[in-house]
Amino acid sequence: MAAELEKTELSIDDGGFWAVRSTSSTVCYLDLDRLLLLRDRGPGSQAFPFDGDWVPLVRIASQRGDFGVVRVGDRHEYLTDPGGIGSDDDYRWWIPRTGVAIERVDAEEVLGGRS
Repeated sequence: MAAELEKTELSIDDGGFWAVRSTSSTVCYLDLDRLLLLRDRGPGSQAFPFDGDWVPLVRIASQRGDFGVVRVGDRHEYLTDPGGIGSDDDYRWWIPRTGVAIERVDAEEVLGGRS
């Protein structure tokens, strides 16, 4: 059975490597096997600390009030722990614009030498 390449809903338990695209040019890459997030800032988007770095993903929350699910048509809060310390004081959050696509991607294409 071929792997599903696009979804309208993605569970954190699905595993795999995904690009979550929004109405902005910034792309959120999720490595759900290692629970990591990479924010790939697009042209015209505000710069944030840790852009372009893989950071531990602590939680995904939706506007609907559920956790661990990303949906096309929703906005999500990504809570990360860039220092890997596991302390609430070190967590960072990011809420991108409304999601428009969830696509399975090849990790090697995105990594391009980054780890």
